[in-house]
Amino acid sequence: MIPTTGAAYLLHDPAFISELEQAARPTGKTPEQALAYARKCLHEIEATPKDSWLHPAARMARFIYTRSYERELDINSEALEELRELSRDHLLLFLWSHKSHMDSFVFLLSLYENDFKPLPLIFAGINMNFLGFGSLARRVGAIFLRRTFQEDPVYKLVFRRYIDHLIRNKLPLSWSIEGTRSRTGKLSPPKLGILNWVVESCEKERVDKVLLVPVSIAFDRIAEIDDYVAIQRGEPKRKESLGWFFNYIFGMNQPYGKIYVRFAKPLALGEAPGLNAELSGNEGQDPGPVTRMGFEVCSRIEQITPIKSADVLTMVLLGANGRALTAAEIHAQAGDIAAMVRSRKLPAASGFSLDDEEQVRAAVLALQGSGLVRCFDKANTPVYYIPRGKQLAAAYYRNTITHYFLSAALAEIGLATCALGIDAPNAQALEREVLGLRDLYKFEFFFKPREEFLREVQAEALERYPDWTSGEHSLQKLLREQPPRFGHAILRSITESYLIIAVTLLELEGKPVHDRKKFITRLMAQGRQMLLRRTISCESSVSQDLFATGLRLAEHLQLLDGKADLLPLREAYAERVVSALSAINMLQRSYDAAWFSQLSAGKVSNLLGP
Repeated sequence: MIPTTGAAYLLHDPAFISELEQAARPTGKTPEQALAYARKCLHEIEATPKDSWLHPAARMARFIYTRSYERELDINSEALEELRELSRDHLLLFLWSHKSHMDSFVFLLSLYENDFKPLPLIFAGINMNFLGFGSLARRVGAIFLRRTFQEDPVYKLVFRRYIDHLIRNKLPLSWSIEGTRSRTGKLSPPKLGILNWVVESCEKERVDKVLLVPVSIAFDRIAEIDDYVAIQRGEPKRKESLGWFFNYIFGMNQPYGKIYVRFAKPLALGEAPGLNAELSGNEGQDPGPVTRMGFEVCSRIEQITPIKSADVLTMVLLGANGRALTAAEIHAQAGDIAAMVRSRKLPAASGFSLDDEEQVRAAVLALQGSGLVRCFDKANTPVYYIPRGKQLAAAYYRNTITHYFLSAALAEIGLATCALGIDAPNAQALEREVLGLRDLYKFEFFFKPREEFLREVQAEALERYPDWTSGEHSLQKLLREQPPRFGHAILRSITESYLIIAVTLLELEGKPVHDRKKFITRLMAQGRQMLLRRTISCESSVSQDLFATGLRLAEHLQLLDGKADLLPLREAYAERVVSALSAINMLQRSYDAAWFSQLSAGKVSNLLGP
């Protein structure tokens, strides 16, 4: 059952007419013209759901995703049953991660096939309102909205009053907290526009029993991965249309594995856990309850996202930084990470197992079938590697799980930074270094509160290197004997993208950056040159999406067009990036010394330890 909306009465409401006339004055529209335009806007926005359309729409959705994915969706059913009970006396707002065009289909199907009622209406971008699809989507509850409309006061008024109408009638809603699909695999920062307006409407309409439900939607493999790689390399995004839609459907002709839908513990509206202002980019300012709720929703999505075999294997192979690994070496490293997943009770996909070499070979074979991994088997022992041109695609899968190992990665980089320094390493020095790294990467990840973060980092350092503070052995020796697992594998591409930005800004000396689009084009060229000269080693660092996040940090640090003298600020930023990358390179050398000390790939030393 889908709730009906029936919002046409808004156009005849005297209070709305009065607001409309006021909103239309700056546009020069007469009251009659404004009303006609408002009617057009409402028609464009409004969902017109009908229960009779649900069954055929569900059949079409199944036809689409089962062309490549397994028929049964992998859902945490217990959580869904708890939500069913809560929905009896709460308004539910579902906020989901956005990895694929299929997310909205899959999300609604996960509810429909489990007889969850009422089904939520779903906010969708106007780009999906194309001929043949828009009318169907509207009849199963799609609310289409424009990407930008701040300069259109009439549209803005209609949209806000429509949300008021939905909340007044306690209609469940859903949308992507990221706003758009993630092209890197990492969860993007929350887009707060809809959440802001929904919260305002709840307060205005005095609807207080409201729950935000974080939802993680994950895939063994992503159907759009080639498109994501092309966009990261600077190619234009393909425009959605009926022809594009058919190409998308019939282009799905390979087995892509399972789809996972995970419902997290809901968050009560107004329940706004603490969020450090500096991590939201607002030093000196209270982030506000909506920002805190948005970040908490994203954090809960991350903590229920299942870890899959491909994610771990791509992390291991990318950590080799272009070198090939034998099946035994992959098994030793991936098995170590899989043991961490089990011991820490991290959420793993059903069937996740890398316990023996045969399971690893089978998982690697699946990656070979997708083109992400190649095998060279002409010598005595087969070796596996990520081929040239596939690093961005492989990084996508690794990035979906990096948050689980971020504290360990930063502990390793912090220890390497201490090792490169002249002072005796100690816990205080490690804390100082990792807090600096946390500040450097603050636009990349959802960090835990400061004290909890520091406790985790110290615990990770002691677990991997129990004697690191004793002074009995040098940190360099400890890192060689117990090779690092995460610092170089997770953070090299981000740090190298920052280096590209730093170098390009230094070339400008003190000149400001006026045209961001042209500057990103320049960054892409600079990155390719640095790859060719081996100044950087990771091709996935040359990415428009990584540059976009890096430029958020640069803007925050006033490196682009601040009023201060730009050159000293840019030099200081470059020093911070070079320091972090030097530590990552030290980790890489320690890793290489441990895993590639044998001249022949046929011999493998047991170097991981217990």
